[in-house]
Amino acid sequence: DEDNDEDNEHQEEERREDVAHAYFVEKYLGCGGYGKVAQCTRLDNKVKMAVKIVRNDMTWAGKREVAVLQKLRKLDQDKNNLVRFAEHFEYKGHVCLAFEMLDINIYDFIRSRDFQPLHLSEIRVITQQMLVALNALKSVGLSHADVKPDNIMLVNHHQQPFRVKLIDFGLAANVSKIHAGTLIQAIGYRAPEVILGLPLDEAVDMWSLGCVLAFMYLGQNLYPIRCAYQVMRAIVQMQGLPDDHLLNSGIYSSCFFSKDKDSSNPSWRLNTEAEYMLLTGSKTRRYRGIFDKLTSLNDVTKTRPEVNDTTEFEDTQAFLSLLKRMLQVDPQKRITLSEALGHRFITMKHFPHDANPNPYMSAAFSTIKKCQLEESSVKFKHFVTSSEVVSFKGESVFMMNDHPHVLQLTGPLKATTRVHQRKLA
Repeated sequence: DEDNDEDNEHQEEERREDVAHAYFVEKYLGCGGYGKVAQCTRLDNKVKMAVKIVRNDMTWAGKREVAVLQKLRKLDQDKNNLVRFAEHFEYKGHVCLAFEMLDINIYDFIRSRDFQPLHLSEIRVITQQMLVALNALKSVGLSHADVKPDNIMLVNHHQQPFRVKLIDFGLAANVSKIHAGTLIQAIGYRAPEVILGLPLDEAVDMWSLGCVLAFMYLGQNLYPIRCAYQVMRAIVQMQGLPDDHLLNSGIYSSCFFSKDKDSSNPSWRLNTEAEYMLLTGSKTRRYRGIFDKLTSLNDVTKTRPEVNDTTEFEDTQAFLSLLKRMLQVDPQKRITLSEALGHRFITMKHFPHDANPNPYMSAAFSTIKKCQLEESSVKFKHFVTSSEVVSFKGESVFMMNDHPHVLQLTGPLKATTRVHQRKLA
């Protein structure tokens, strides 16, 4: 039996070496703390692949990511907007992961346009695809834990404009195993419950995606990206102090907030930069950004010229409504994935029901059509806000059979018949 085990191990090693020799490295695309990514060609079929080469002192991280990727194989990776994982192998002590070759990430794409913001119709299709991706992760009990523009990639922008996939599952983890106090996510995309050291679940990804929406709309980061204290300062400035029950429970709350001990009814306040440095030993890194100019999330839409078209104005309000719900400081009040998929910004049910759509509507429908989204069976709940008239019968604009311009665009969404009504101010 031992001999058989040794033979099997030897054969597996030889197979891995054979697989490794099947790739020709053309160029390196980027590098990070984990290692680097190379553009390779498979010698047997000449197909270009992206190969992630993990540092040889981080083999554990590579094997952990392989375990997550194998779990994702249960899902249809194309329909769920997840990067297609081909195989893994070891080469000279490096764990290597081979993926389909994609185009360019959202950060680099917007940078290539001199940080010119995206149109609302473009933000919509990207958002819908990422909600489907995160919903798929949730279905197998996973949180991505590193959603940011760099990890959302255009598939082939020339052939399918704004068709995107979620990449990099190096930090992804079982939701049940992410403990309070675990530091995950890039700082500017880090959820308040992570910063404060509160219990964590997939709601952390919704916060990060909200930050991505803001980045695409503004052409710059909504929150500071280098210092957790400055993130919390910006949150307080735009959204107010986190609720007492959050601050009372957070492992790290006292690093960022204090209570006045001399008061008979002490209330929380944000620590000064000096207090934060004294408590943590960490220097705060302050720099200028859009967050210095915003006093509330409502100010986000004021960064663009005033809108005269009624449909565009309603669409802007729908975008702001979804953004504010994604960026709820309390994770229990944050919009869920199924609710977000049913929000009017995604379903477009706020668009006039007209057989002859105006130019703004036509452009929005055209963006969806050009994207050529995969058919998905994702179910969602209609999300009704207090600003909407709650009299519709539960049909999404995507599902209205007598709207010829929308009927052909129903692919990405299939509605449930039950209306989920959750009113929020």
